[in-house]
Amino acid sequence: MFEVIGYIAVSVVIMVFLWIQYFILVSHSSYNRGNFIERVIGTIPLVPFIIMFSLIFFYLMEMLYKRFVKWFELNWGWFFINSRKRDAWARHLREKYKDY
Repeated sequence: MFEVIGYIAVSVVIMVFLWIQYFILVSHSSYNRGNFIERVIGTIPLVPFIIMFSLIFFYLMEMLYKRFVKWFELNWGWFFINSRKRDAWARHLREKYKDY
């Protein structure tokens, strides 16, 4: 758990630093950009922020998915198993989740 918190804290610090750099860059450039190329170049500093945010998002979604699957298998999985195979299902859960 602390590993995840540390990963998120470092990522947030990096994102804030990049965000500050982006606003410094934007404040020194003109707001009346005329062509498309200048607008695209102005958004380049946001790319690391977007990548870092998406990595954090997908990592947390994967963690939530694994927790949900474990909870579902331990609490409601028996409902979908044929009564003759419940012993095998219980053995499978004991092998998969050692703390079960």
